[in-house]
Amino acid sequence: MSEIAVNKIQVHPSNGLKETIAQMNFLEQKAINTPAFVTWVHKNLNSNCAPCIPGKVWKFMRNYFRFKKDDPFDEIVIAPYLMPDLRRGDCDDFSLFAKTCMDILGGWFTSYMVLGVERDVFTHVVLYANRGGSGNNVIDPVIIDGANSVFNVMPEKYNWFKIL
Repeated sequence: MSEIAVNKIQVHPSNGLKETIAQMNFLEQKAINTPAFVTWVHKNLNSNCAPCIPGKVWKFMRNYFRFKKDDPFDEIVIAPYLMPDLRRGDCDDFSLFAKTCMDILGGWFTSYMVLGVERDVFTHVVLYANRGGSGNNVIDPVIIDGANSVFNVMPEKYNWFKIL
């Protein structure tokens, strides 16, 4: 069987968050193994100022991407290498793009952070990144939320979060 380019993956709603995160991880690996995308990331988002990289990734998404919510009960996850051309997506697409770019550039530990208005009901995903440490001694912790107009701020409506 020849390899087929994977551009988008549809996740059935009954499979929920676990399946969505698994598909996001799969698409991240596909993007990291796409030389043209890796080159694009280094050319457009790299910086000699390591603490500046998360803000640069967030600013790029805010300037070039438009938030477009998936249709109800139709979760589509878009491959990161498509985002610079599509220029649209929802929170999972933005978070996947940010995580992939940060992982390509290196020097940051990245995780998805899911947010919810109610306990254990998560409806939004952002990227949580830091440069090391543990507990209260984490270095440069940031939240990258391409759907938020403010950098490194968790939207007020969310009372609950979980780092995956």
